[in-house]
Amino acid sequence: RDHALVEENADPGFADRLVEACLGQQFVKSCAVTFVWVADVYRMTYRYGERGYRYLHLDAGHVCQNLYLAAEAIGCGVCAIAAFDDDDVNRVLGLDGETRFAIYLGTVGKKP
Repeated sequence: RDHALVEENADPGFADRLVEACLGQQFVKSCAVTFVWVADVYRMTYRYGERGYRYLHLDAGHVCQNLYLAAEAIGCGVCAIAAFDDDDVNRVLGLDGETRFAIYLGTVGKKP
């Protein structure tokens, strides 16, 4: 399957649970959009073996860096989030935490 954005129709408490999973960072709820990068272990290790785990993290950083560049081009701000409770974010998103897991988050919104 090709890379794709997935729109989820979340329940009303989704934003509050995501804020809690992100250690109380309230801007996760008030920003225009929150991106969550999900690692698919099989897709990386199938091709690269054990080095795939390293590439998962490098790729997440590269994608987020591009988000910063794109947001700046349209006058928006980005805040990358690495401080989150892995198990809680995975649970909120319905991920198993082993074969697929949240690896990085980024919020986008108006600059102050």
